[in-house]
Amino acid sequence: SPSSSSSPRVLSETAAADVAADVDALRAHYAREGWVVVRGVVSRAVVDALQLATDALEASVADVTASTTRFGVFFEVQSRSGRKGEPARSPGALRKVSSPGKRHAAFARLTRDARVLEVVERVCGVRDGAKCVVHQVNFKLPRGAGTPFPFHQDASFLKPLARERYESFGGANVVVAMDRSDPANGGFTVLGRTHEGGDMTRETRDSYDTSGDGEASVFDVSHLACETLEPGDGIFFHPLLAHGSGSNVSDRRRRIATLWYVGGEDRERGRRR
Repeated sequence: SPSSSSSPRVLSETAAADVAADVDALRAHYAREGWVVVRGVVSRAVVDALQLATDALEASVADVTASTTRFGVFFEVQSRSGRKGEPARSPGALRKVSSPGKRHAAFARLTRDARVLEVVERVCGVRDGAKCVVHQVNFKLPRGAGTPFPFHQDASFLKPLARERYESFGGANVVVAMDRSDPANGGFTVLGRTHEGGDMTRETRDSYDTSGDGEASVFDVSHLACETLEPGDGIFFHPLLAHGSGSNVSDRRRRIATLWYVGGEDRERGRRR
């Protein structure tokens, strides 16, 4: 059954010296499983700012019934089936918001958060400077309205330049919880050790845009974990790690911020000088 105690923890109040003492254990877990939980990786103040920004984003499209771009931000609506291109199940119902930092500084700051970057580089092994190339908000609407995400690998969705930098300098993806996240409200689910199986793009790319039923058989599910996250907790995971989420059958909101990092930014800056 999903576990909430299997991963090492680092508290938000931990001093740099204490993080250094734990880094070997964190690295070992990440290397073996392809993911690691870091408790309180961002502060309560950061979470509060993200929640306020998310509320504002939702209010700005409360009338939409189809996916749309506003203010340079893409809003993907939540359909009844979970498939893209279908009408929203109700006006303003959202499944995902891409590039929210173009509208709200709280998300732009999150992509540069020092604690997040420290784990990305020191634990996940991203080299020569990490840069966030994708940032999103993922929603899981309550009472069954938030449909599952099928298991998939994020590396297959990287654009060519980002993919090249990932392959050359490493990459890591991060989920930061804005609400409590657990199996009952569609918690973020990882399939441990699947990053070792390589890129399964051909087997999964077409099935990604579905309601999420039946895709798990493509991957080994024997190391499945759905960690309970409190606001501010983060999961750091390998771009080739299969992950997804179930339905939100609770009456609680579940919002997460998702960040994708690739290395090589220091070298890129050197070339631009």
